[in-house]
Amino acid sequence: MRKEVLIAIIIGFALGLVITFGVWTANRAIKETAPQEEGPVEEIEIEEPIPTSIPQLSLTITTPKDNSIADKEKIEVAGETAPQAIVVILYQEGEKILEADEKGDFNTEITLAGGANEIEISAHDQEGNETTQILTVVYSTAEI
Repeated sequence: MRKEVLIAIIIGFALGLVITFGVWTANRAIKETAPQEEGPVEEIEIEEPIPTSIPQLSLTITTPKDNSIADKEKIEVAGETAPQAIVVILYQEGEKILEADEKGDFNTEITLAGGANEIEISAHDQEGNETTQILTVVYSTAEI
């Protein structure tokens, strides 16, 4: 029994030395083949585009709140965005596409799956602007 343990230790030590030597040799070879910089580096000036003022599309979700817990399977998703904007709601049980009213308000009812639900709400206006918010709502019937 002692012989086998001693032989296993010696073989493990030898194997560790071989692996360590291989890694050391590979690192040394990589450093030797790395390109060396010669002479000064020429700096290139890049012109950055002038930022234009793009109107941002606002999206405010009033219900549900992010990271909230729901005790009902169906919940209302409501919020405010640009008037007549298209609102897309993606959730685990499906998707809904609706249009905001003249004031920019929208609301619909969605069905939650048991556990954590990620709800992605995107608004798209007629100029092509888009904004997205992602909410997490946990559906649980357990009493706290």
